[in-house]
Amino acid sequence: YRLLVRMPDGTTNDALDEAAETIAVAIARPEFVELETASDAQPALRAGLDRVERFLGLVALLSLLIGGIGVAQAVRAWLAGRLDAIAVMRALGVRPREVFVLYLGQTALLAVLGSGVGAIVGTLVARAVPTLVSGLLPVEIEVGWQPVAMARGMALGLGVALLFGLRPLVDAMRVPPIRVLRRDADPLPMSRVLGAVLALVLLVGVVATATVQSGSVVRGLLFGLGLVVASAILAGSAWLVVRLTGRAPRGRGSFLVRHGLAALARPDSGTLGAIVALGLGVLTVVGMYLVQERVSAQLEADLPDQAPTVFLVDIQPDQWQGVEESLVAAEARNIDSVEVVMGRLASINGVPVAELAEDSADPSSDRRWVLTREQRLTSLETLPDDNVVVDGELWSDPGRNEVSIELDFARDLGVGVGDTVVFDIQGVPVELLVSSLRTVEWESFSINFFLVVEPGVLDRAPRFRIAAARLDQPQEQPLQNRLAARYPNVTLLKIREVLEKVTEILEQLGNGIRFLGAFTVLAGIAILAGAVSAGAVRRGRQVALFKTLGMTRAQVVAVFATEYALIGLVAGVLGTIGAGVLAWVVIHFGFQIPWAWRPGAMAGALAATVILSVTAGLAASARALAVRPLSVLRQGG
Repeated sequence: YRLLVRMPDGTTNDALDEAAETIAVAIARPEFVELETASDAQPALRAGLDRVERFLGLVALLSLLIGGIGVAQAVRAWLAGRLDAIAVMRALGVRPREVFVLYLGQTALLAVLGSGVGAIVGTLVARAVPTLVSGLLPVEIEVGWQPVAMARGMALGLGVALLFGLRPLVDAMRVPPIRVLRRDADPLPMSRVLGAVLALVLLVGVVATATVQSGSVVRGLLFGLGLVVASAILAGSAWLVVRLTGRAPRGRGSFLVRHGLAALARPDSGTLGAIVALGLGVLTVVGMYLVQERVSAQLEADLPDQAPTVFLVDIQPDQWQGVEESLVAAEARNIDSVEVVMGRLASINGVPVAELAEDSADPSSDRRWVLTREQRLTSLETLPDDNVVVDGELWSDPGRNEVSIELDFARDLGVGVGDTVVFDIQGVPVELLVSSLRTVEWESFSINFFLVVEPGVLDRAPRFRIAAARLDQPQEQPLQNRLAARYPNVTLLKIREVLEKVTEILEQLGNGIRFLGAFTVLAGIAILAGAVSAGAVRRGRQVALFKTLGMTRAQVVAVFATEYALIGLVAGVLGTIGAGVLAWVVIHFGFQIPWAWRPGAMAGALAATVILSVTAGLAASARALAVRPLSVLRQGG
């Protein structure tokens, strides 16, 4: 018997799982019942939905990092424009901690205002998404005003702003009063102890925020660890590049290249921080793009475009030749057929199944069901292409009858390579050695089994055949009619509608991932442009000096463009390499799908980083380029 139950509308997955557990406990003989929920969907859909869920978690964490980089640079640029005012306050007797509290409050106010605007705009965008992407999602969605989500977003925005703005705010405390008379007097250097304390506070805050975003302490800790490792590698690499650049001979070459190299290595140029910030942003954005492309490609690969459209069940051995002829006459493709023997598990390593089932404390667990269910066994000389042995070796012991078990099924049974299982087949005990464990691509819709027995062992057991084939839709009903007339015991199962629905949903999931990935990448590019611009707002005095020395505006633009191009090149190389490593780790260990390098995309990302760095840097320097040298020099005197 099979019973289908519809839960009330709005039932969450957690509530559904709780209901399933309640039902499992209430069933008198749960070992003879298989209980499934909507989350136990067809394997291809389940795998696709799991990947989308993990991708959304990755989007949330990487968006946090991108936003943090943008906030840190924005606060730094905002405070850089107020150094003169801070110097005046210090000269008038305002203490450093009062300066810190004052600008901390202003930063918090700006963060609340910005987060509030972002929450409103985000809600408006979310309300428009169902209309804009109705064809991308597998379900119709409605988005209303969500005060809790808006408050959570504003709280995260405020927290990120204060965390990543803490270092620039501390720098503001160290502005010397002498800057009132000498505008080139920068904030005093920070002690290593204070710098380490601020870094630790930032790390703890990031881990806490990442934990809130991901809903997992482990993911939050891993994210914090990854951020430390990536920042350390980028900082070390950038420091090495700057050092090598400073020692490189510059007696030859064009003036622009020589000046660009000198600008990278000059003291207090901010090059190291700019490369680290830009490189970290490139790593995040490009890594997100590579992950998105690989997940989308895997969803496309999971499309069952060559899967069978019909299954034939209960074919007797003497009927197979006639059934196969009927399939060939119907122009069937990809015909596959195997023999099946039914049996029940009697014991594992000498312990009876009844005793093992009684010892399973949780009545809702899969172990009791897999121990007591009627098992379907087949014999194969070689495994199908979608089966991969991951432990042991197939048919490796000539003196023992062997069985190969699917990995997850073996875990539910509690067996491994070297264990012994006994099956009761029509009253005859058959002892088998577990010689290998294997994985199976259930998403393929092909004929697959949990248990594959060594050829020859089951030759004398009663059996029947099952078959699968791919048919054109007009041939399905005539074939069913012919089989019903000639072999009334054979059941033909049509799964074309299931295949079409699976294909449609997988395509929609792929489109949804592309949409979310593209949205995050574009937002990251915009923030990166702001990060580059933040380092270019203090160019006025440098432009004035260049013009005083006789350089034209075009020459100054060329010098700045060369410097920004070199910064973008170094940050792009480091960030793109890091993005490739990050994407490989996430795809290989997080999503567990095959990896494929995208050298074209990575080269394009490198070129785009250079272009972005030059464009954003020159755009931010436009005002400085328009200022007359005399006014700047008078202010600096």
